[in-house]
Amino acid sequence: LSSEWDKKTSNCESIRMRDPHKVWKVVFVVVGLGLLGLKLFLAFSTAGAPDISVWKDFVLHINECGVCVYKTGGLMQYPGGSRLNPFNHPPFIIHALRFINFVSSQTGLAFETIFRSLTSLIDVGTAIITYLILQREKIFNAPAFLLYLFAPATIVISGYHGNTDTVLIVFVLLAAFLISRPWLAGLAFGMALNIKIVPIIFLFAFILKLEGRQKRLWFLGTALLVVLVASLPFLVQDPLAVANGVLGYRGFTGRWGLSRALFSLLGPSDVYQLLTRLSTYLLLIYILYLSWRSRSQPLIITLGLLAFTFIAFTPAWGTNYMAWLDPFAVSLGPWPAVVYYLASGSLLGYLYFVNDDESTRLIGICWIAVLLMTWLFLKRTKTTPIKAD
Repeated sequence: LSSEWDKKTSNCESIRMRDPHKVWKVVFVVVGLGLLGLKLFLAFSTAGAPDISVWKDFVLHINECGVCVYKTGGLMQYPGGSRLNPFNHPPFIIHALRFINFVSSQTGLAFETIFRSLTSLIDVGTAIITYLILQREKIFNAPAFLLYLFAPATIVISGYHGNTDTVLIVFVLLAAFLISRPWLAGLAFGMALNIKIVPIIFLFAFILKLEGRQKRLWFLGTALLVVLVASLPFLVQDPLAVANGVLGYRGFTGRWGLSRALFSLLGPSDVYQLLTRLSTYLLLIYILYLSWRSRSQPLIITLGLLAFTFIAFTPAWGTNYMAWLDPFAVSLGPWPAVVYYLASGSLLGYLYFVNDDESTRLIGICWIAVLLMTWLFLKRTKTTPIKAD
């Protein structure tokens, strides 16, 4: 009996030693499904962040008059009162909100439950695509990827908060994964732009990664086509309102990073407004420069560099933005990733579940972690040997 047990144990050990990747894959699947269950639990059992209330008010206006939501905005309800929020989303989101509202009415499930269940399910696709890209670029690290699956920002934003930030990232990553097929990559990138306008910061990096005019035209043409089609009929009905809503939105400044320091010194003065606007233009120029400088790097490294740089120096900031960075942090390895995940997780955990007072020092600590990650990405793109395409 003992010899049979030893034999079985030896066989299991030999299988494990022969293919350790299979063991990691099992771990990833089990952890991924467990965390999906956690997010769905949050979606079904909590009311979510105040953003949920403004989504619902958007739906009311959309059902009344469609494209007029760009003029009416929506009322956000929060414990301290309420405020009017502009509808700054691309027209495709009107279709998406109608779909979520329809599913809610047909199933009897709450709007916020459907919304957050969808974003949580989409995270499964994000994890798979991230895994495939890291494997393809030969920068995959199993412990780092496991840390990514536990990334607190993604869990909180998808399962609890209720916003589209994790959805835009899956399409950016899908475009990166499909970069060898420019028209498919363009379709994916166009869908990212249909979620939020912010992926425009990655556009130059994608163009530089494509060789030849024909490939670039395929990418740009299909991206533009999918944006135009998904924007109908609202873009035709009131193009000025759509343009003002999507392109004119400036976000909330003075809460994060350099703009927070400026606001503490200058307050909401004209000088402060001028400096924050100037810093935005300078940041966009710097993003273009970094896209050019890192054009020979693996695309996910370039995208990570741009994403962290943008969040590090953007004047406008929201807690939901932290989820943009989660899939890119893993590309630097486990130790940098764990620093970022701990910092962002501590901040979001405190603001969402302990005290929503943004005077906490955790915001400054998290900003320093983002600066550190930005520096590590800059260092990597400078010292890593150029990879032949």
